Amino acid sequence: MARSNLRIVLLVATLFAAGDVLAESPAATPAKEMLVYDTALAPGWQNQSDATTELSIEASGSARKPIGVVAGPGQSLNLHHEPFSTAGLSKLTMLIQGSAPNGEVRIFAIVDGKAVGIGRPVKLGNTGWTEVVTPLATLGVKGKTIDGLWIQNSTGADLPKFYVTEIKIL
Repeated sequence: MARSNLRIVLLVATLFAAGDVLAESPAATPAKEMLVYDTALAPGWQNQSDATTELSIEASGSARKPIGVVAGPGQSLNLHHEPFSTAGLSKLTMLIQGSAPNGEVRIFAIVDGKAVGIGRPVKLGNTGWTEVVTPLATLGVKGKTIDGLWIQNSTGADLPKFYVTEIKIL
């Protein structure tokens, strides 16, 4: 009888230990943040833009190394990733800056290679960095599987160079 009790105790202890290991594994915990771009593209992200882009631009006196984008009408900075779930994530953040006043872009989340919804319009200024925080619900992808992001020229004319950096999905 004592041996049976000992086996049960050992079995229960083993199951609890296995549960602790599973609870701590990265696959079991929802994502808290996905880095897209800081001073370079994060692992797994690719530049598939139809706009002219330059990554990791050196800016004098700054630690930032943004993406420079020159976009004709409808062209975009297109950052692609293998499909991933946004479960546990709630917003997209980035810094953006124009080189001329009055430009406008639209931010889109991409599902199956296609833009979702009408995007979020963002006015570009040329007086410094603007932090843009966009809820994933606004982009129509909260809790959905996405495969990329677009920052698209939403004007009917060529857009002077603009810069984007510190792109994260939180």
